[in-house]
Amino acid sequence: MRLFFFLAFLSSFSGFSQELPPVINYSPITYDAGNQNWMISQAENKNIYIANGTGLLEFNGAEWNLYPIPNNTIVRSVKAVGKKIFTGAYMEVGYWEENKYGTLDYTSLLDKFPEAVKDGEQFWHIENSEDIVIFQSFEKLYLYNLSTNEITNVKTIASSAITNLFKVEENIYYQQEGQGVFLIKNGKPELLIPAEVINDLEFIHISIKDKQLQIICKSGDFYTWNGSELEAFNQELSKAISGLSVFYALDLVDNSFVLGTVENGVYHVNSNGELLENFNQTNGLLNNTVLSLFEDVDNNLWAGLDNGIGVINLNSAFEIFQDKNGKIGSVYTSIKEKDYLYLGTNQGLYYKKDGEKAYTLIPGTNGQVWSLQKIDDILFCGHNMGTFIIKDAIAQKIADRSGTWKVIKLEYYPGFYLQGHYNGLSVLKRNGEEIEAYPMLKDFPHSSKSIVSNKNGDIWIGNEHKGVFKIRLDDSLTNISATKNYPFKDVSGITSSIFKFNDTLYYATKSDFFQYLPSSNKFSSKNELSKITTNFKRISGTVVNDGSDKIWGFTENSIFNVDLSQLSSGYNLTPIYLPKEVRNITIGHENITALGNGKYIIGVSDGYLIYNQMELEDLKHEIKINKITSATVENNAILVPLNEESVFAYKSNNININYSVAEYEKFISPEYSYRLIGLNSKWSKWQKAPMASFKNLSFGDYEFQVKGKIGANTTETLSYFFTISRPWYLSWIAIACYVLLFLSILLLIHRTNLRHHRKINEEKEKELKMKNLEAEQKIIKLQNEQLGKDMTSKNKELAASTMSLIKKNEFLNNIKDQLKESESSKVKLVIKTIDKDINEEYNWNLFKDAFNNADKEFFKKIKSKHPDLTSNDLKLCAYLRLNLSSKEIAPLLNISVKSVEIKRYRLRKKMLLPREVNLTEYILDV
Repeated sequence: MRLFFFLAFLSSFSGFSQELPPVINYSPITYDAGNQNWMISQAENKNIYIANGTGLLEFNGAEWNLYPIPNNTIVRSVKAVGKKIFTGAYMEVGYWEENKYGTLDYTSLLDKFPEAVKDGEQFWHIENSEDIVIFQSFEKLYLYNLSTNEITNVKTIASSAITNLFKVEENIYYQQEGQGVFLIKNGKPELLIPAEVINDLEFIHISIKDKQLQIICKSGDFYTWNGSELEAFNQELSKAISGLSVFYALDLVDNSFVLGTVENGVYHVNSNGELLENFNQTNGLLNNTVLSLFEDVDNNLWAGLDNGIGVINLNSAFEIFQDKNGKIGSVYTSIKEKDYLYLGTNQGLYYKKDGEKAYTLIPGTNGQVWSLQKIDDILFCGHNMGTFIIKDAIAQKIADRSGTWKVIKLEYYPGFYLQGHYNGLSVLKRNGEEIEAYPMLKDFPHSSKSIVSNKNGDIWIGNEHKGVFKIRLDDSLTNISATKNYPFKDVSGITSSIFKFNDTLYYATKSDFFQYLPSSNKFSSKNELSKITTNFKRISGTVVNDGSDKIWGFTENSIFNVDLSQLSSGYNLTPIYLPKEVRNITIGHENITALGNGKYIIGVSDGYLIYNQMELEDLKHEIKINKITSATVENNAILVPLNEESVFAYKSNNININYSVAEYEKFISPEYSYRLIGLNSKWSKWQKAPMASFKNLSFGDYEFQVKGKIGANTTETLSYFFTISRPWYLSWIAIACYVLLFLSILLLIHRTNLRHHRKINEEKEKELKMKNLEAEQKIIKLQNEQLGKDMTSKNKELAASTMSLIKKNEFLNNIKDQLKESESSKVKLVIKTIDKDINEEYNWNLFKDAFNNADKEFFKKIKSKHPDLTSNDLKLCAYLRLNLSSKEIAPLLNISVKSVEIKRYRLRKKMLLPREVNLTEYILDV
């Protein structure tokens, strides 16, 4: 019977609790560690630490890190106290501290235990109170004093297991099997609830309210301890969860509490014991078995599961209705009317009355619903089959048309409404409770998805392809009396819309807003809406007017609303971060509807979101640098200290910097921008990647700056300074050597140039000397030629004089020979005179002088070669030099030819000439 009640409750509860806070799931594949997660804690820096089956898990909002404990066993418990992260495992207890590199170092506390831990002992729970950390195993309790760094035992009863440990305010309680519940005072146990009162109840949670202990049992029963007995309370809740095994319970800061079960996930219960939500494997969690629960400083609920980790954003401004089974479809429109919430989807019109369990399809509305609008007291439904009126979840078809986009009120014509269809327009007339449909307006076959009506009778229609039409109707309201088209050349109107805001007409495309200027009868892109939305990259031209003085637009990573400024004549723009992946509705059909009390419903492809503007908080976030590595070209990355200015070797000039913002909201995804002053002073584009990499940085000083953006809020800028050393070849010593080398090269070049110039000068001097020598040689040659000419002339003169002398002597000899026949004394006197003339020394001296003028060095040379030559020998040599024959020489010497031959013979002997040498040739060669 109890099981039947439980199943019935689950059925009704799941139907009622479809609108749930967002849930983030992290699978073991995501965090790359073991499946089971036994305990969760949060450090001062907002990092989350989880006792995992393979070690200590750390999560900083961007990156998971796993730290196995020394004996590589399952970590069962974790507790962050100050800057220390305490963990308990199989026969191991210790703490982790962040080192200067941003990673964790482990310190074991086993050597501080007063006695060795028992073989197989595991530490399942860790709590702290003031400066005492308490470790709980099944066998014992240990108190670690942070001030004295000492560990002592709590004198528990050795014969039974310690089943759980509880911290209530600053008091520490524990339950011992078969012994009762104890309070630790001054390091000693004090029995609080006797075993006979507890019987076989296993406590999994103790809290205090109205000065009474409130107890949650594993069986799902709730009790208070009044000092003498246990009193049951929340009995309806106990009946509702009967049959479930509650493994973990946690009080939340809003006075509600959560139960983690083995069979059906997490139950959220208010302070009155009323169930609020159930999170399980069918609606969000990865697994139904909850091993641990934890509420972080931002009131997110963490669930350590038997297979993965779940984060429930209990304080999120969003709630999600997810149609996992496709029973409703994509929500294109919605409206809250009286006690009904209507959803117009691609499958039909659904409703849910307040307090009802599930949505129901309104009969006859199967198909695509495009719009729901309340005009006057009538709820119109635009459908692909025409137009319906909806009243108390009953649909009445009033116009059978080929698709109705929407219905508006004709401001100029009371009691009349205008319908926009796939292929034109038509009018509706109200007659009391009846609605009459007029025929389609003639000569206007254009799709009319967005329409605005003015009080002056102008009707504005936005068309995706042709821009904007302004029309006026005739008195019959069946014809168009005037039409004007405002085309937008080179501007895509696909997913466009036309709307009124602040009594001004606008036409919106994906890229811009165009304001209508009545004075010039034109649309202008220069307006306040365009100005304030410049930095927002909208995904379509759809703009939604929620019926108030506020409009909504849709960007890639947010929605935004614009309303009138209270303090100026301008507009206020409020962005709300909401990823496009969540708003995965067909582009151009984005929709948002006001539900009242600051709540809005946003249709998506698999259900809807509810946004509560009143719950939106501007939380203060901080960005932090988690890890810095430097690497060489070979990628030998090494960790770098985080809190000191680093100097990297030139080869280690590849720098990676990891950073994060500890934000655990599903719909709030931090973005980052950075710059490296020294490389580029321009900030990078906003990006989700929590890492910056710089390759092959040149030497010099750098300042890395990074900031984060959460929605519209930006964190303060964080800086990190570092230096890349000069390479050895650019060190100051190397530069000094380069300067010396450069100066030496300059000096060498200078000397080389001097030597070169000197050589050139020498060559020029040599060349000049050669030219001078050549000139001198030419002069000498000319002189020699002149001398030769003179010599030749003199030789000729000498030869002529010699020949003349020879002729004269021959002539005188002939005369003498003729005179010898006469015996006359006078004749003899004449002969004697002739002989005297022939042998006259004067003739020889005259010849000698003439010969020396012709051949100055001959006598010196011949004398130096043959010093024994006499003057007569020299005469003979001179005559031979003139190449005279013996016959010609004889008259000159006044001897016979034979005597000349004898003289020649004697001369040869004196000169010691061989027989084969010709005497005349020899003398000519001297």
